[in-house]
Amino acid sequence: MANGSEQVQKNSNLSFRPHPLVRNPHLQTVLASIPEPQGRLLHRTAREMMLDAGEGIRLQGYYSPQAGDRSRGLVLLLHGWLGSANSNYVLTIGEYLYRRGYAIFRLNLRDHGDTHHLNPGPFRSDLLDETFAATQQIAQLEADRPLHLVGASLGGNFALRLAWRHSQTPLPNLAYTVTICPVLNPYHATLAIDEGWWLYLSYFRRKWRQSMEKKQAAFPTRYDFSGEMAASSCMEMTEIFVRNHSPYSDALTYFENYGVTPQMITALNTPTTIITAVDDPIVPVKDFYALADLSPDVQLDVQPYGGHVGFVDILPFRRWIGEAVLTILER
Repeated sequence: MANGSEQVQKNSNLSFRPHPLVRNPHLQTVLASIPEPQGRLLHRTAREMMLDAGEGIRLQGYYSPQAGDRSRGLVLLLHGWLGSANSNYVLTIGEYLYRRGYAIFRLNLRDHGDTHHLNPGPFRSDLLDETFAATQQIAQLEADRPLHLVGASLGGNFALRLAWRHSQTPLPNLAYTVTICPVLNPYHATLAIDEGWWLYLSYFRRKWRQSMEKKQAAFPTRYDFSGEMAASSCMEMTEIFVRNHSPYSDALTYFENYGVTPQMITALNTPTTIITAVDDPIVPVKDFYALADLSPDVQLDVQPYGGHVGFVDILPFRRWIGEAVLTILER
């Protein structure tokens, strides 16, 4: 490994060393999506909320408060691209933290979950304003408790940008930000999907097409995604989508408007931990090493194994990421 990664690991007190049988990065990544009986308590305790994100935009979320006045803090969980508030990793982390005293809010980004009908405009990853407006309302649910942002993959990208926006427009109770395999450079991540293992392109292309079908069904006179659906790669789909449904001239300009830059990391002024894996097949680990010493409030934690938002072990079976987030919040 490069010196930067060695230094990051030396400074970490987290350690994920899975059984050799599950160290393959593709297996780790696939295991992250395997359903299990997680989230049952969250589902029983959650109440649906519709948040006004400004300009008529509505975002859906699920709030699971602690009983009485026992909350140790409120955790806002942000899912990845084409995931949802009910994604397996969201429920896994949320259930683990809820059982240990934290209130949980699971937010659906626009057009995720079954929310395509709520807003006429389509989801774009650069739509930070509406997510920040929703976060401000979520923070007020427990204004006297610490607020923690926890996001995975694209949700980690949003969490970092929300923490960056906080440095300009403070969230009074923001205490900690934790991200798991956050997308820093969307161009690199899209290339990794298109040029990596065939299963990734098949999965994301299928999921995006399904999302477009739902949006088109909700607004049949407004959308025709036939060009995007016929494209053979995520990069090509993005190029067509950006030209038809965004203010940007091309995909690269779009990517630049939601990437996480070194300047953003430098501006962070609340404790932040970024967890990623050397073997992540979707988000290249090289994107993280330039960030190692940019802010005293930011800790990079690079594990040798884990795939993309995997971190699953066997004998006994466990999902390490919930334990890791709890350890960070309790430092």
